[in-house]
Amino acid sequence: MNPAIHPGFASATPRGGSLPGPEGTRPGRAGTGRRTGMESGPAVFAGAAFTLFGAALLLWTGARVLHRAPVAHGVSPVASAALATVFGVLFLVLGVWCFTRI
Repeated sequence: MNPAIHPGFASATPRGGSLPGPEGTRPGRAGTGRRTGMESGPAVFAGAAFTLFGAALLLWTGARVLHRAPVAHGVSPVASAALATVFGVLFLVLGVWCFTRI
């Protein structure tokens, strides 16, 4: 061992300690992958935003189709309703996926 290096700094990890796990996991619980409170905030916000937008888009599209009103002006009614429904479902699924990342 080099005498110029203090023994406490010679090892890769501090005595009795461990290196931090993957980002967002709690140390000492290898393999659990549980996230702490600070990392789940953006996932909750994104999940809520995507889910609310998807649900609102589906509700709005359904109301427009029910009243036989155009979903988008200047576009085929069938194409605009189908595309709005696809994106509404896509945003709902994306929001639910964000909630599973918590």
